[in-house]
Amino acid sequence: CPKEAAESAEDMGNLCSPSPKSTRPKDQEDVCILFDFDGTIGNTETPAMEVAYWELAPYMPKAAAATMEKDKLPWMQSNAGKAFEFMLEDCEKERKAAGLDPIETIRKAKNEDTKALSVVNEARKRFNLPPVHEAKYDSLLTQQKEETVTALGVLSTPCDGIEQVFEELKAKKIPFCICTTSGKPRVPVCVKKLGFEKYFPPHKIHSGESDFVPSRFKPAPDVYLKGARTEDYEPTDCVAVEDSTSGVGSAANAKVGFIVGYVGATHIPPEKKKSHAESLLSGKKSEDGRGANVVIEDMRDITPLINFFLGMRKEGRTVPPGSVSAEVVKGIKGKYFVNKVLE
Repeated sequence: CPKEAAESAEDMGNLCSPSPKSTRPKDQEDVCILFDFDGTIGNTETPAMEVAYWELAPYMPKAAAATMEKDKLPWMQSNAGKAFEFMLEDCEKERKAAGLDPIETIRKAKNEDTKALSVVNEARKRFNLPPVHEAKYDSLLTQQKEETVTALGVLSTPCDGIEQVFEELKAKKIPFCICTTSGKPRVPVCVKKLGFEKYFPPHKIHSGESDFVPSRFKPAPDVYLKGARTEDYEPTDCVAVEDSTSGVGSAANAKVGFIVGYVGATHIPPEKKKSHAESLLSGKKSEDGRGANVVIEDMRDITPLINFFLGMRKEGRTVPPGSVSAEVVKGIKGKYFVNKVLE
C-alpha cells in the first residue's frame, strides 16, 4: 500500500491491506486514467445540482418565492463540485446567523413558507419527485440522496465524446476507472442509464462518500489513492480527469502524475468556462498549491495529452506541476487553458 494510502486509511479507521503481487496484465500500458464522474463522464452535475438546490430552497434564509428560479443558476455555479453535506452545513450556518430554527425542526413541523413551497413543488415535478410534504424521509440529507438517484436515473446523459475516449483507451490497453465523491447507488445508477456498465463494472467505481468510514470527500486524496491502488498503479503513473476545483485538489493531494481539467459539460455555461478553467488551474484546494496541468473544453482532446504523459513516464520523467509541453498543445484541436507551456 503506498505510504499516502496507508496513512490515509489509518486516519479514517479503514484497513488498507498490503498490496498483493502485481496482477496487472503484461500487455497493459504504463499509465492509468482516473476519471471523476459528475460533469466529466456524465452530464449529471446540472440535474444533481438542481435537485440539491430545490431540496435546500425552502430553508434558505434569503430565498424568496418570486426569485427562486432566477437565483438557482448562480447558486449552482458557486456550489458545483461540493458535497451536499457541505451545502447543508452552510445553509444551517446561515439560518443560525439569521436567528432561525434548524432545518429539521421546520421539516418535522411542516412549517415551510407556503409561497416558497409552491414554487419548489412545481420544480420537483420536473424530476418525477413528489411534493415536499409527501416525501417520507427521516432527514433532508437522506431525502437528497434518494431523490437524486431517482432524478438521475431519468435525466443522465453522457458528456460529448466520452465514449470515443473509452474505446480509444481500450484499444491502447490503457486501464481506467471512476474516482468520485458521489455515493452509491447514485453513480452505478447513472452508469447504467448511460449504457457504460461495459466500461465500469462495480470494482471500477470508487466513491469517496460510500467506500470510506467516515466518508472522505474531495479534496481529501483518498478516493484517488484507492483508484490507483486498485488498478495496481502508483499515483504518479496516473492521469486524473476533473471538472471541479475540489477534485483537482484531491488529485494533487494524492500526488497524481498529471491532471487534466475539463470544462465541456453542460453545467458550465460558455461565459463561465474561462473563469472555471482558471479555478481548476489555480491549485487553491491542494495542499501544495498544485492545479491542473491543462484544461480542455473538448474531451476528445484528452488523447494527445495522455500520449504525452505516457511518453514521459516511459522515459522515467515527470511533468512539472501546472504545465504541459508546447508540442502537445499543438495536437489540441479545441479550446484549452494552461498556466505554463514548456518549450
